[in-house]
Amino acid sequence: MKKLFVVMLILATVFTAVFAEAAAENKGAEKMELVILSAGKESESEALIEAFNKEYPNISVTHLEKDSGDVLTLVQQNSSDSDVVLLIAQDSLIPMAANLYPYKNVNDAKFDAEYKDPEGRWYACSMPLQTFMYNTDLLKGDDVPKSWFDLADPKYYGKIVMTNPSSSGSAYAQLYMMYKLTGDLSLAEAIAKNGTTYVTDSKSGPQAVARGEYALTMTGESNVSSAMANGSPVNYLYPQEGTGRRIEGAGIIDGCKNLEAAKIFMDWFTGKGGAEVIRSVGRRPVSTEVGGPDFLPALNELPFFEYDAIEAGDLKKQLRADFNALL
Repeated sequence: MKKLFVVMLILATVFTAVFAEAAAENKGAEKMELVILSAGKESESEALIEAFNKEYPNISVTHLEKDSGDVLTLVQQNSSDSDVVLLIAQDSLIPMAANLYPYKNVNDAKFDAEYKDPEGRWYACSMPLQTFMYNTDLLKGDDVPKSWFDLADPKYYGKIVMTNPSSSGSAYAQLYMMYKLTGDLSLAEAIAKNGTTYVTDSKSGPQAVARGEYALTMTGESNVSSAMANGSPVNYLYPQEGTGRRIEGAGIIDGCKNLEAAKIFMDWFTGKGGAEVIRSVGRRPVSTEVGGPDFLPALNELPFFEYDAIEAGDLKKQLRADFNALL
């Protein structure tokens, strides 16, 4: 009888452990949903989601792409059904901070103060730095512009394609940088009157330069890195006056439907895994755990001038309106 009792006790212990393990696995595999609202490219969002789902296959992710201005409006008006904002420039993140959920994720201590909101409402992920991108079949040697002011030189008349600042966050950043250099929109006006073509999205210009339809554009580093990786006849040059040191990031929308899934995503996204994907799509991560984009120089090799994200946000509506009046 004693031996039978011992055997039954052992079996009970084994079954309890098995059931406990199964319960834990089922909990970890709990089906969840997540909706991401991104100002980045669709391909960038898809790369991030694919990498995230390799570690969290139980979370079904939907993503929507909008211009950063539209993202800001949706979040501020509480009219978005999304859970996370992604790849949003700081001059939009700061105005929407009050509408973001304060969550200090597991990687909070790794972020310097300039790369996060003090309450954890947003965290920087990358630096969308702007540079000249030119077609190497059309511009060579001294013909390559070296200064922001060179874009107004008549020798580039009709050879430049830019993105309209009213339809793109990165293009607005370029407009604000021109404003910082001159104190007004005189440089932007001179470039516009130099036969410059303006497109509505930030991808069309670099693609047109890569095809040789235009000689020159101003664009984000990720477009340059991607074009060079594809073997396009393009190169880059950072203006001698410098480029604005900008950041973009992500945060959880306050009052979102899928808060726990959003927290899991932010814990992953702000870590090395997220940074590696950011780098793989040609963006420059703020994380020191991974390097910069392929084909591009190290951060300490670049010239910078002040970029005041708060001022840029405050002036956005007025500068965009003033620019449109010039066209």
